Amino acid sequence: MASPISCISILIIPLLVTSLFYDVSNADRPLLEKVCKQTFDHDFCMSVLLSDPEGLTNVLYRLGLVSTSVSLKIISTTNGEIGNVLIGVTDPVDRTRISNCQTDIDDVYDKMQLARNAAGSQSYWEEARILASAKQKIIDCEKQFESSPKHASPISDHTYKITKLINISVVIINMLLSS
Repeated sequence: MASPISCISILIIPLLVTSLFYDVSNADRPLLEKVCKQTFDHDFCMSVLLSDPEGLTNVLYRLGLVSTSVSLKIISTTNGEIGNVLIGVTDPVDRTRISNCQTDIDDVYDKMQLARNAAGSQSYWEEARILASAKQKIIDCEKQFESSPKHASPISDHTYKITKLINISVVIINMLLSS
């Protein structure tokens, strides 16, 4: 007679092996493709939207919520990375500019929280207004490095990433407003 452990093993092992090959995402690939082909960076967009642990990207409305929620996580991480860049900068003009940008990005984070709330209440025009304001903060940050004395921004990779995140949300809003 087989032991209870071997009987359980016979049942559980096939389930475990099957789960390795099961895609738990509810993502609607054609919808993601439709959104991402309209953004600055298709691959970045796909990775952002597919990073949702709940896989709730099968409806455009929820996709917008995913976009802003993921943006909040990435902006928070990016702001920390900018803080690390600031530690290594000795030029006082660049330190001031980066500090100003860090403040701007803190504001962008707050604006993205407001945008998520607007998306949650399906106030898309309000969300669009908030996102435009957030994008302006990033533009203001970058413009500091263009003024005299002109320097290349040491954080442009970070600010460009935030710009791409905002762009994903704007694309989704435009799709929602046109449907």
